[in-house]
Amino acid sequence: MKYLAPTLIAPECHAPGCHHDGDQYQMVKCRGCGHWFCPEHLASEDDRRDIALVNSGVRGLAYYMGRCPSCRQQLQLRQPVDSAWLR
Repeated sequence: MKYLAPTLIAPECHAPGCHHDGDQYQMVKCRGCGHWFCPEHLASEDDRRDIALVNSGVRGLAYYMGRCPSCRQQLQLRQPVDSAWLR
C-alpha cells in the first residue's frame, strides 16, 4: 500500500498590510468572500464561534472556514440580530 503525502496549502492573509502566511490549520478561509485570514485578523469571540473545520473531500486536505469581519458586518446589516422590529 502506497502512502500519499498530505496536501498542504499555505495561503497568505488577505487583510490590508498583513503578509502573514501559514498552513491550512493556522489560516481561516472566509465563507463570504473566499479570502484567507490569519488568526490575528479574526480575533473576536464571535469570529471564533463561527469557525469550523471543513473536510475538502481530498485525502489529507482539511481547512478552517469562518467569516472575516467585513463579511460578518455585511451579514449583520442584512440580518439584524434584534428581531423586535418584526412585531
